[in-house]
Amino acid sequence: MRIDVDRSATQARVPQPDGEAWTALIDEYELALRSVERDYPMLNPDRVEFREDVMLHVYEMMKLLVKQGNPPALAVQLAAVQRFGN
Repeated sequence: MRIDVDRSATQARVPQPDGEAWTALIDEYELALRSVERDYPMLNPDRVEFREDVMLHVYEMMKLLVKQGNPPALAVQLAAVQRFGN
Protein backbone atom coordinates (compact mmCIF):
# COMPACT_ATOMS: atom_id res chain seq x y z
CA MET A 1 0.00 0.00 0.00
CA ARG A 2 1.36 3.42 -0.92
CA ILE A 3 0.16 6.65 0.66
CA ASP A 4 1.12 9.93 -0.95
CA VAL A 5 0.38 13.26 0.67
CA ASP A 6 -0.36 16.29 -1.48
CA ARG A 7 3.14 17.75 -1.86
CA SER A 8 1.85 21.27 -2.42
CA ALA A 9 0.20 21.21 0.99
CA THR A 10 2.88 19.60 3.16
CA GLN A 11 5.98 18.89 1.08
CA ALA A 12 6.04 15.46 2.73
CA ARG A 13 5.44 11.87 1.72
CA VAL A 14 4.60 9.06 4.10
CA PRO A 15 7.04 6.16 3.65
CA GLN A 16 5.61 2.93 2.30
CA PRO A 17 5.19 0.30 5.01
CA ASP A 18 7.12 -2.16 2.88
CA GLY A 19 9.70 0.28 1.51
CA GLU A 20 13.35 0.82 2.36
CA ALA A 21 12.65 4.15 4.08
CA TRP A 22 10.16 2.46 6.41
CA THR A 23 12.63 -0.33 7.25
CA ALA A 24 15.40 2.18 7.92
CA LEU A 25 13.09 4.19 10.20
CA ILE A 26 12.23 1.08 12.22
CA ASP A 27 15.87 -0.04 12.43
CA GLU A 28 16.93 3.40 13.63
CA TYR A 29 14.21 3.41 16.29
CA GLU A 30 15.12 -0.10 17.47
CA LEU A 31 18.76 0.90 17.92
CA ALA A 32 17.79 4.06 19.79
CA LEU A 33 15.40 2.14 22.06
CA ARG A 34 18.06 -0.47 22.90
CA SER A 35 20.49 2.31 23.74
CA VAL A 36 17.97 4.05 25.99
CA GLU A 37 17.06 0.78 27.73
CA ARG A 38 20.75 0.08 28.31
CA ASP A 39 21.41 3.55 29.73
CA TYR A 40 18.21 3.66 31.81
CA PRO A 41 17.47 0.11 33.08
CA MET A 42 14.22 1.25 34.69
CA LEU A 43 12.84 1.55 31.13
CA ASN A 44 13.82 -2.01 30.18
CA PRO A 45 11.04 -4.54 30.95
CA ASP A 46 13.63 -7.34 31.04
CA ARG A 47 15.52 -5.77 33.95
CA VAL A 48 14.74 -6.04 37.64
CA GLU A 49 14.97 -2.22 37.90
CA PHE A 50 12.05 -1.80 35.46
CA ARG A 51 9.38 0.69 36.50
CA GLU A 52 6.26 0.71 34.37
CA ASP A 53 5.11 4.12 35.60
CA VAL A 54 8.42 5.70 34.57
CA MET A 55 8.40 3.92 31.21
CA LEU A 56 4.87 5.13 30.49
CA HIS A 57 5.86 8.70 31.36
CA VAL A 58 8.81 8.55 28.94
CA TYR A 59 6.56 6.96 26.30
CA GLU A 60 4.02 9.79 26.58
CA MET A 61 6.81 12.37 26.23
CA MET A 62 8.13 10.48 23.21
CA LYS A 63 4.70 10.53 21.54
CA LEU A 64 4.47 14.29 22.09
CA LEU A 65 7.92 14.81 20.57
CA VAL A 66 6.94 12.73 17.52
CA LYS A 67 3.77 14.81 17.11
CA GLN A 68 6.01 17.89 17.15
CA GLY A 69 7.88 16.50 14.14
CA ASN A 70 10.82 14.65 15.67
CA PRO A 71 11.71 11.26 14.19
CA PRO A 72 10.87 8.39 16.59
CA ALA A 73 14.52 7.44 17.17
CA LEU A 74 15.38 10.96 18.27
CA ALA A 75 12.14 11.33 20.21
CA VAL A 76 12.79 8.29 22.42
CA GLN A 77 16.28 9.56 23.21
CA LEU A 78 15.09 13.11 23.93
CA ALA A 79 12.26 11.86 26.13
CA ALA A 80 14.65 9.79 28.23
CA VAL A 81 17.09 12.67 28.61
CA GLN A 82 14.26 15.06 29.53
CA ARG A 83 13.08 12.60 32.20
CA PHE A 84 16.47 11.67 33.66
CA GLY A 85 18.84 14.42 32.61
CA ASN A 86 22.30 13.93 31.02
